[in-house]
Amino acid sequence: MMSDKSFWEKCWGKENSDTLLPYLEKYNNIKADEISLFQKDNITTVCDAACGFGAYTLALASNGFSVKAFDISENAAEITNEGLKHFGYDIDVKVASILQTGYADAEFDGVFAHSVLDHMTYEDAKKGFAELCRITRLGGLILVSFDELDNDDLALEHENLQDGCISFMGDSAKSGMILHPYDDIWVKELLFGKEILYEAVNSKDEHVYVVRN
Repeated sequence: MMSDKSFWEKCWGKENSDTLLPYLEKYNNIKADEISLFQKDNITTVCDAACGFGAYTLALASNGFSVKAFDISENAAEITNEGLKHFGYDIDVKVASILQTGYADAEFDGVFAHSVLDHMTYEDAKKGFAELCRITRLGGLILVSFDELDNDDLALEHENLQDGCISFMGDSAKSGMILHPYDDIWVKELLFGKEILYEAVNSKDEHVYVVRN
């Protein structure tokens, strides 16, 4: 079970590309360890999985990568398209699920998937990660990141699932969202069998990993 698609449509339906441009601008030509790692590894084609408003799509494109992107939300895909055009990029952004992206086997040299797998049950996260591996060439790089639990999250109406996930309920803004709070053990289980090349906590307190496919 993933976070309800209608939840993401609701989230991105409240936004528009114009109001997000100041935030998107911060990612234009951004320099980051992960970007450098991909460049040094001769990665050229990258998929931005569950792209949101296109921040990392822009980060990758402005650093010279050939990028495609997808999101489960039609609103997010539209916002990404409009935002990227503002910066002069015409990129293939489509609506798809991380469980079934529709891309060919080994279509990309690398994948970015920020804060995606932790919004799924553990079983679906394993399927989602397997799909990322499928669309990435052997020897390519896969970036995944995971969020910490916000201090106020547990005060919201929620259900604790058996696999450690939290399913938010009720009338809060997070109702319909699933979150698997970051835990080193389950993440290492998820990435088992892959060589971890990079591990860090970024400025947004996301735990970032880059693995070799």
